[in-house]
Amino acid sequence: RSVVGYLKSFCVAGSVAVLQANSCSGFAQLKNGAPSVAKEIRINGAGTQDAKVAYRSMHVDIEEYGVSVPVAMWFPLEKSVANDKVDGATPLTNPKVTYNHDISVRRIGELLAGWKFIPTFAKKSFQLSPTLPYGSVVSGEGLKNNLPSSGPVVYLAHGYLGSRFDLSHLAEELAQQGFICISPEYPESLSASYQRFEGLDRERITSQIVDDLSCKWNIQATARGIVGHSLGCGTVISTGDDSWARVCLAGFTRRFDGTPVPGNVLFLSSMNDGTISFSKFGGKAAIPSDVVQLEETELSELAEIPPRSTVVFDRPDAPNHISFLSEGVNDAMIDFLSPLLPVAEALQIPVLDFDKYKASRDSKATADVVIPLVCNYLRQQML
Repeated sequence: RSVVGYLKSFCVAGSVAVLQANSCSGFAQLKNGAPSVAKEIRINGAGTQDAKVAYRSMHVDIEEYGVSVPVAMWFPLEKSVANDKVDGATPLTNPKVTYNHDISVRRIGELLAGWKFIPTFAKKSFQLSPTLPYGSVVSGEGLKNNLPSSGPVVYLAHGYLGSRFDLSHLAEELAQQGFICISPEYPESLSASYQRFEGLDRERITSQIVDDLSCKWNIQATARGIVGHSLGCGTVISTGDDSWARVCLAGFTRRFDGTPVPGNVLFLSSMNDGTISFSKFGGKAAIPSDVVQLEETELSELAEIPPRSTVVFDRPDAPNHISFLSEGVNDAMIDFLSPLLPVAEALQIPVLDFDKYKASRDSKATADVVIPLVCNYLRQQML
């Protein structure tokens, strides 16, 4: 199945589908507004470099398929909690945290070219460092009360051949500002951490996470939001109800069938995106009239971001498709996959702007613009 085929299957979806959760989930309460729940996690200096962020590697079990789906979680850490002693030590005794990131050549070949002959051992593991300064992100594994009991929750949906760490730089910043961020590995991930099955899709995984949030992890969401990149934009517009805040990175204001994406959404697109071609959607002229077009040069002066708005990066060095991802993730791809680029180009296999990024190396420059904008928008919509 082609990359465009996958994107169409998610982006041509009809009206937004509300996830159904069982009776122990707090999701049903959110249909009529977020429940009034006092936050038990106190944020120390949220939004400053003094605030600590805890990271935990989690999983959700999809029992009917016998699959355990990896999930990354970032959450704010109160200063007093960070100093709690656990087995004679504090979480800050060894602040070194890394993200275990795998790249599978077999999964890439399977999804881009339909190749099934590549051996499963054709993969490489990377230990990615957080984007925030050393010591700002600590392990949440050994805390006495190792998960927050409540708070605003933001789900992160990676794109085609992405990973749960694609938006880790955004997750770290949001957690510093008081958000709980949850990023699952979907079946189209290049990490290939579990076997793919017919019917085991993004909706099923996201629904399970929404249930586990309250049922297993005992976290009460006071508000919900979702950010997606590329294919993840389809997940954004098909998840939740009107109370959710939504952000689409490398997405467009219309679906592939031309109908406008409804509701309050912040869309970020680029004229230099070679995978989601802006011109194929009709360019700026096709942006619905009720979507406010923001100019990049004026973003720093905005007092408030309109609930339904878009930014189209339009300059010679505008971001490409994967410029929106964290620098560590992109560097890992360059390290491992660069030797395969000439082969892919010779066989005319889509490379999802990997070739452009190899030259631009602009993850950080893109993040300097995108992350403050997204964080401000989510604060306005959720806090």
